[in-house]
Amino acid sequence: MNFDFSEDQRMLADHARKFLSESCAPERLRSHIASGADYDEALWQQMVELGWPAISIPEEQGGLGMGALELCVLAEEVGRVLAPTPFFSTVCLGAELLKRCSNSEAADLLGQIASGEAIVAVELAAKSLQVDADLLTVSGSLPAVAYARSANYLITSALLDDKLSLVLIDTTATGYQTLDLPEGVDELASYQRVSLESVPAIVLQSEQGAEALIDVIMNQAAILTAFEQLGGAEVACYMARDYVLERYAFGRQVGVYQAVKHRLADMMIKIELARSNAYYGAWAMSVGGSELPLAAAVARVSATDAYNFAAEENLHLHGGIGYTWEANCHFFYKRARLLAMSIGNIAHWSKKLLAAA
Repeated sequence: MNFDFSEDQRMLADHARKFLSESCAPERLRSHIASGADYDEALWQQMVELGWPAISIPEEQGGLGMGALELCVLAEEVGRVLAPTPFFSTVCLGAELLKRCSNSEAADLLGQIASGEAIVAVELAAKSLQVDADLLTVSGSLPAVAYARSANYLITSALLDDKLSLVLIDTTATGYQTLDLPEGVDELASYQRVSLESVPAIVLQSEQGAEALIDVIMNQAAILTAFEQLGGAEVACYMARDYVLERYAFGRQVGVYQAVKHRLADMMIKIELARSNAYYGAWAMSVGGSELPLAAAVARVSATDAYNFAAEENLHLHGGIGYTWEANCHFFYKRARLLAMSIGNIAHWSKKLLAAA
């Protein structure tokens, strides 16, 4: 087993980090929040021009034909800067799901994603939506869906004849409505409530095929989220380190005190453990097989723990200034909390870990 990235993949990471550090600085995040936009359209268009939405889409659908490892590389770099774009929902969830569907509609939509023409919202935990078997329309509501208002298409689970299915919905169709939610945990993430009233739908998968596909995509999502968490956790750790080396108390650098060093060391230990488990997950994604559920669960649990801990300690080591709007600590604390709740919380994945072990 080789859990390391290749030279080409490391080069991709370097280029992505350079681009995002220049294009998505903290001041741009503040400007984005002030604008009230659902996502940063200019930044998303730059990602499209770089070919990121096409990264893992097959060449026959207009993609670059790369694999899971390249997707993991980009997820980590996006997580480092908290890029306010629909990258995760469209590329990590939508494209990965559509690649495993044989419908002509799925192939067409993959081409639109690769070219940047389509944004996709995905909800795989819905249990209340009902599909009318005769009319092939969907009715019901979803409490919170990422980028539901900006998306051109929604992929969601639904019940067809009381059996789980996956359906594709055009968001411009009559009966599709999004509603604003109260201010959430993270202002950089866009979530809306979705109301569906007899909206036409295309069935992508049904019954056992839908259940199996959802399971695979959720496991992959856990690994890709772990890389996003890993990127954010590392930035929070180095942010704390830099601050305690600059801050003086009683004539000495705060960073020279042993208790502070211990806290920084604890942060790095959790991050390195999470990195090891995320690499295991990336390997399992790339080869498939029976180890994917275990790899996904262990990557998800350790990355969530590392990001939560690093974000909290970053706040604590900054002291009072860390809680101000002018400091950048709160961006990472909020994102750590949001990612800990997405795609199933830590208790859910801990149970999956025990079941898979």
